[in-house]
Amino acid sequence: MKSIPSKTGESICFSLIILLALLTALDAMAIDMYLPAMPEIARALAVEPGRIQQTLSIFLAGLAIGQALYGPLLDRFGRRVPLLVGLLLFVLGSIIAALSPSVEVLLLARLLQALGAAGGLVAPRAIVSDRCSITESSRIFSLLMQVMMIAPILAPMIGGYLLGHGGWRFIFWALAGFGILGLIWCSLDLPDSLPVAKRVKLVPASVARAYWQQISSRVFIAYSLAGGFILGSLFLYISGSAFVFTTHYGLTPLQFSYLFAGNSLGLVVGGQIGNLLLRRGLSPQYAMFLGIGLHGAAGLMLFLLLQMGVDKLAFYIAFLAVAVGALGLIFGNLTALTMGAAGRQIGVASALMGTIHYLLSAMIGYAVSLLAQGPALMPLSIAVCATLSGILCLLAARFNNSERNQD
Repeated sequence: MKSIPSKTGESICFSLIILLALLTALDAMAIDMYLPAMPEIARALAVEPGRIQQTLSIFLAGLAIGQALYGPLLDRFGRRVPLLVGLLLFVLGSIIAALSPSVEVLLLARLLQALGAAGGLVAPRAIVSDRCSITESSRIFSLLMQVMMIAPILAPMIGGYLLGHGGWRFIFWALAGFGILGLIWCSLDLPDSLPVAKRVKLVPASVARAYWQQISSRVFIAYSLAGGFILGSLFLYISGSAFVFTTHYGLTPLQFSYLFAGNSLGLVVGGQIGNLLLRRGLSPQYAMFLGIGLHGAAGLMLFLLLQMGVDKLAFYIAFLAVAVGALGLIFGNLTALTMGAAGRQIGVASALMGTIHYLLSAMIGYAVSLLAQGPALMPLSIAVCATLSGILCLLAARFNNSERNQD
């Protein structure tokens, strides 16, 4: 891939995109690599499985909180220093996790890991938005999201290999190694994209004003909520697909892993199609709406087929593949449009957007978990999330046009 021209006149080289992708993938690796080791960790620390499952919950909570904290820091100290501090926290948390003598220490370690990994989510969005126009950033955000979808494919396999050859603690040592790699690479190669003249003072009143300015932006909030519903739809697929395919359709775990990998690759293909459409002149907004339409339509069609008694594995796989692949058209473009509505406070906006995404998707997952489970629930939930996201995006576009007319 060639470098992508930026709005500053410089080119964002492929090596920088790879670095940002690595940073973005840290949270996915930290979530998925230790999943195969959960039963072994519970036995080793002599606790109930539920206690080990709490290490995942506290990690997700730390990601939401951490992203809110990084916003003001990125706008005050630039993009580089807070990111390096975050990577240090991630490495420290990984080392403590590897040495944990009890589940309480492991919970603390996972919180530190999450607070560090949150920097890898917020800072790359801010760096790209600093340097790229909306169309250019759409392409890069799409690439970053594709890497985030490849990570869940590789991470459990890597974790399973490490578990078999070195034990569960070796998984956290490997995560520390990933963090150290990112830390060294950033120290040597990452320029700060926020000039000193554009940095703001870090005082409570100014931080509150910065967040309030973003919260009061109807365009930004509408796009952020739309992204939360789309991310929630993705998490519903991730959490619910194993139950549907192994329990209802009788696939083996190995067969399901191949199916899951294929759908993840489908999302990557969807992202490449989206980038091709952008290069041929389609606007990020239209590409996003195309993806939302395909995502929701596939979910709705599958739900209707199930309601009519057409319960065939081939149909379920096909429509779900379309729904997941369509996400590749959505994530990068929606992120770019959200950040494009942020104005000058890109760090705060990136943090607030991430916090909204994770909190809303967690609420969606919890609400759906309270309903009667079955193969029809996931496609119906996908259709509902896509519909709500589409409505919010339409509102954002309307708000944006209204503000432009007033200007």
